[in-house]
Amino acid sequence: MSKFLSKSLYTRAIQCPKYLWLKKYKQEVLSLPDEQAKARFETGNVVGDLACEYIKGSELEYKLF
Repeated sequence: MSKFLSKSLYTRAIQCPKYLWLKKYKQEVLSLPDEQAKARFETGNVVGDLACEYIKGSELEYKLF
């Protein structure tokens, strides 16, 4: 593991400080997402895509980004 943190690793460490320690010293105990979690992630991606399409070209889009 690099001594530098990526943005995603930093964000995960802020949300759960134990994750950073586990990632560095005990990677074998970190579990991969199961099928149900993967389905939830995919649903979130679909909802995110729909939200982007919904606000595309609106003033809200420019205020958010």
